[in-house]
Amino acid sequence: MKPYIIISGLNFRDNNRGTAALSYGSLSFLNERELLSKETKILNFRFVKNLFKSKNRGTNIQKIDIAGVKWECLTVNVFFVEALLFKYLHVCLPFTNLGRMIKQVEYVAAINGGDGFSDIYNTTSFLNRLPDINLAMKFNIPVIILPQTLGPFRESKNKVIADRILCYASQIFVRDDKYASDLEAMGLKYEQTRDLSYYMKPEPFNIEIKANAIGINISGLAYSNKFRTLSGQFSTYPYLINKLIVYFQQKNIAIYLIPHSYNYQKVEVANDDLEAARDVYSKLHDKSNIILIDQDLISPQIKFIISQMKFFIGTRMHANFAAMYTGVPLFGLAYSYKFQGAFEANGIYDSTAMINDISEKEADAIVERIVTKYKSLD
Repeated sequence: MKPYIIISGLNFRDNNRGTAALSYGSLSFLNERELLSKETKILNFRFVKNLFKSKNRGTNIQKIDIAGVKWECLTVNVFFVEALLFKYLHVCLPFTNLGRMIKQVEYVAAINGGDGFSDIYNTTSFLNRLPDINLAMKFNIPVIILPQTLGPFRESKNKVIADRILCYASQIFVRDDKYASDLEAMGLKYEQTRDLSYYMKPEPFNIEIKANAIGINISGLAYSNKFRTLSGQFSTYPYLINKLIVYFQQKNIAIYLIPHSYNYQKVEVANDDLEAARDVYSKLHDKSNIILIDQDLISPQIKFIISQMKFFIGTRMHANFAAMYTGVPLFGLAYSYKFQGAFEANGIYDSTAMINDISEKEADAIVERIVTKYKSLD
């Protein structure tokens, strides 16, 4: 086995703790599938414009401990001119780090954010996830599509790009069956497995959780109602969240507001769960039994908090996965068909509701469905 692999999209400190969970889970998944050896190093090329800055020179080495196994992650700084030479002239300089190390890569494994192999957000977001895959295809390096949702595609040109990549891939793993007919039509073999975040273990830490509590994940994407192509579809979402809080608060049940995608130092515009949760909390006339998780936590720690809930209501897909994979009953507030597919792939039915362009009357009906499921637990 060659000494290096590339995991496209690897980021243990991504604002989206779900995306970070995929990074933790990807190593455990590949290790479980015997696609890694203990000597394997994780490689990432970082293209830089200014080599005079100290942070842009040399190689950064990070060691990450996952379930007792320590992995070495290398970030190699590469002068951007090399990327341009390769992209436009198909020239790779053999004496540089890029030229030497790329030949020693066993495969590229693609995370794609779990749901980013799609143009649901926009074309730019889709294309921005592909550089490592494109690099692999140009160097004839195998590509592994790690467990994720494939599609949907609004633009036919994007689907052409996606299908070309899938036809090239040596292994394809999916977490649901939403693209199954397309894969079968192309004659491609695939395996349906759990989402990568399943393989990330919860990390207990010093926090006191009240008994029989309910967790609610408020999505900054939906709450802001200003996120890219989804802008304007969630005007009723704050009303829905408030109705849920008021109902369970009146039942004297502890409610934890649990952000799952946020930047603790600098708010992520139109997409920050903590900013949304803080706003909801600040506007509550009665804050009794409401606990806002306002800490800079890593993915395994948030998964631990969610695992301690009696019931969970999530809008972020991977917040729901954290509940699902730790045995917590849940209900998903969905803005994409991926929710229903992912829930049903894990044997959970009638536990999602679409929240795009709903009226207050429809929001009330969603609350009733959630209450019914909660009552069924007793």
